[in-house]
Amino acid sequence: MFMVVIQLRPLILIQKLRKENPMTLVCIFDVDGTLTPARQAMDTKFAKFFREFITHVPTYLISGSDYLKLEEQVPQDILQNCNGVFGSSGSQYFQGGKEVFSKDHKFKFLLHMLCEDFVDLSEYKIRRGNHIEKRPGMLNVSVVGRNATLADRKHYSQWDKLSNERKKFVDAINQSRLPYEASAGGEISVDIVPNGWNKSTAMPEVLRQHPNANMLFFGDKICEGGNDFPLAEALEDGSGKHRAYPVADYTDTWQYLSIISEKYNKVAA
Repeated sequence: MFMVVIQLRPLILIQKLRKENPMTLVCIFDVDGTLTPARQAMDTKFAKFFREFITHVPTYLISGSDYLKLEEQVPQDILQNCNGVFGSSGSQYFQGGKEVFSKDHKFKFLLHMLCEDFVDLSEYKIRRGNHIEKRPGMLNVSVVGRNATLADRKHYSQWDKLSNERKKFVDAINQSRLPYEASAGGEISVDIVPNGWNKSTAMPEVLRQHPNANMLFFGDKICEGGNDFPLAEALEDGSGKHRAYPVADYTDTWQYLSIISEKYNKVAA
């Protein structure tokens, strides 16, 4: 069962990773909290390692952020040299830095009102602006606001862990009759998309390009209610070929990828 897999201790996950066949792997990565600190640029040493990694292993990125925001975090050459980059949870797709497709949606007025109430009625008092952001195929909602400083983000994130504010709003949207689904994204926001327009939409595109792939997905929001969960759940398709690896931050990801690189080098030699 998928939920059992993501609850395994890191040591067991590492043991499972060591059994993967590096020659059939395709890796998919969330960005915020997985390859970079939240809304920050990629660590320079990790970026150097990752550049080398993607020359050997087919690699895709998928983020709740749109492509313009990804350019602020991930070096251009990495974005261009990945096999593909999905923005806005899959509503955008880029290859070689060029847009392949983008889809959008006009959200219902009632949803906008609910998002405004969520922000206005929150017991969290700090507001930094840009609270409801329209992205291709998505609304991103944040009580503290996307103009928040790093210190603001950390403060709200800690408060949210105690209050479960985002989880309550996510549950309210998902349990409503509105044709939308919500998930927690990053440290401070909620992503809302039309039903089915989540990160799982990347899976068919990756399989189209790599029909025999063993897909590994790395994300920091793989738990239920997180925006990585739909793709992680979709990978549990009964084939046993694919796996999702939860990470706490980019250093976790680096540890896993070092194991893959070591295995690849041994096989290639």
